Amino acid sequence: MVGTQGKSFSVGELAAAGVKRISFAASLYRSAMTGLLDAAREVKDTGQFGFLDRCVTTPALCKLMRI
Repeated sequence: MVGTQGKSFSVGELAAAGVKRISFAASLYRSAMTGLLDAAREVKDTGQFGFLDRCVTTPALCKLMRI
């Protein structure tokens, strides 16, 4: 129920319901593709690159990924 638009539950709600494992890889993929499409539309429609101001930095990403 994590990936159902408008019908998702929080981690706390799922845990309270007895859920032991939450799989949300497909939801993360769709979120990433949404960001890709939003950035591409911005460049195509406005010729601007404002999405770069919202991007995670490489050092922050490496820290998060522990690499």
